[in-house]
Amino acid sequence: MLLGYFDYTFFAVLIFLNFRFWNRKIDWKIGCLIGAVSFGIVLPILSIAIELTRVKITSGPWMDSFEVVYTFLRFPTYWIVGIIQAIIIGINLSYKKTELDKSE
Repeated sequence: MLLGYFDYTFFAVLIFLNFRFWNRKIDWKIGCLIGAVSFGIVLPILSIAIELTRVKITSGPWMDSFEVVYTFLRFPTYWIVGIIQAIIIGINLSYKKTELDKSE
C-alpha cells in the first residue's frame, strides 16, 4: 500500500485545516519554515515509522529491505503534497492582495 492509514488521516486533517484557517493571516516566513520542515522531513519520517511498525505487527519482521522499500516513496509523496499546499496558499494570498487593491 503506497499510502497508509496515517497518510489518509493526515490528508483529511490537512483539508480541514485549510478550510478552517483560509481567511486567517499567518506570517509567510513562519508558514514557509513550518511547511518545509513538516512536509520535507518530519511527516515522511513519521509516516515511515508508523508503516514499518504496522508491517512488523501484521507480517512479522521483514526478511530483506525490498519488502518495505515502498516506504521511501513517502518522501516524494509528501514533497508533492507540500508543493501543492504552497501553491494553494500562494493563490489564496494573491487573491486576497487583489481584493485589497480593488477595495482601496
